[in-house]
Amino acid sequence: MKKILVCALISMSLMGCIEEEKSRDTKVLLVSFDGFRHDYLSKTDTPNFDKLVETGVLSEGLIPIFPSKTFPNYYAMATGLHPENNGFIANNMYDPEMDARFTISNRDAVENPDWYEGEPIWNTVEKAGKKSGTMFWVGSETPIQDMRPTHWKRYNESMPDSARIDTVVKWLSYGNEKEVDFATLYFSFVDARGHRFGPNSPEVVEAIERADNLVGYLVESINQKELSGKTNLMIVSDHGMAEISRDRVVILNEMINPDNLEVISYSPAMMANAKAGKLNEVYLALKANEEHFKVYKKEDIPERYHLKNHRRVPELLLVADVGYTITTREFFEERENYPSGGNHGFDNQAKEMHALFVANGPDFRKGYTAKPFKNVHLYSLMAHLLEITPAQNDGSLDSVSVLLK
Repeated sequence: MKKILVCALISMSLMGCIEEEKSRDTKVLLVSFDGFRHDYLSKTDTPNFDKLVETGVLSEGLIPIFPSKTFPNYYAMATGLHPENNGFIANNMYDPEMDARFTISNRDAVENPDWYEGEPIWNTVEKAGKKSGTMFWVGSETPIQDMRPTHWKRYNESMPDSARIDTVVKWLSYGNEKEVDFATLYFSFVDARGHRFGPNSPEVVEAIERADNLVGYLVESINQKELSGKTNLMIVSDHGMAEISRDRVVILNEMINPDNLEVISYSPAMMANAKAGKLNEVYLALKANEEHFKVYKKEDIPERYHLKNHRRVPELLLVADVGYTITTREFFEERENYPSGGNHGFDNQAKEMHALFVANGPDFRKGYTAKPFKNVHLYSLMAHLLEITPAQNDGSLDSVSVLLK
């Protein structure tokens, strides 16, 4: 399809440069600002986000999967699968069949495909004969199903923001067999500021403004390459952020002997095995003192968490109330500034954990505000926008079709 687009000025938004008709070669660009809470746009002036919202879609919240942690949520968005179906139950895991531990700082584990179940969207794209490019996304550095995206980058926190954008826009606009139909972009600085200073800090406001400037630069770059009329842009986050403090702590020593726990994943969604023969003793003691937290045996974990039916989930799950930290007396007393700032990982129904969703492009409605929806639906949505057949997943297009024209 050929259509002449006339724009009097290169706009900082996609407004005025979006074709009403859907192009056959429509692209999807998925951008994430880690830790960008659903309400952060109200904390300061965000003119570039605002322009996208005015001519696109804003959700009142993107609901993360539980636990509301980074790796599980990015992989849930990529696969459309809950943790019990894609294997990513936490940032730190132990697999009894593999007899191996996963931590996000362990490069060998991060790049080991045995940890990743399900089919990520970039594989679905490649299987359909289209091309993908990932600028940092959980799983994209790994040969899942013995495949990789056409273009991919190993995570490098020091790579400049503008260089990330420039590279992805180049992938989208090659004009030859290298050109991609689907791409991702990722930035971590909003989450880092939220952890260190808390979600209500001036430092987080500065991070929001930095993100807004990057959105402006990204949209300008898209317009300059004449990609706006065929690019569906989605800006998301993995989770929100809540204030924590030394005034809101749960001290394990006041209930049990912490030595009877083998902790695998830490507060606020603490996952642990009990030492041999101690499971009932530990569980009953915790249950009897259940204040500012909930404790579950594996088999009793609420169904809505979609967590318990995987071998990597250990015997016990402790979930702190929003804003609370589960710790030991020794760890607490040895660190005078712990806990402080912000944290996530709490119950995914908590509003503080809900994330950002903004979308703009030829297939999205204009000026529409949506109710909160679950992030597992994004996989089906992206497959639909790219006109490819999705793999089996836990989401549904029907749940998000209201976002579309």
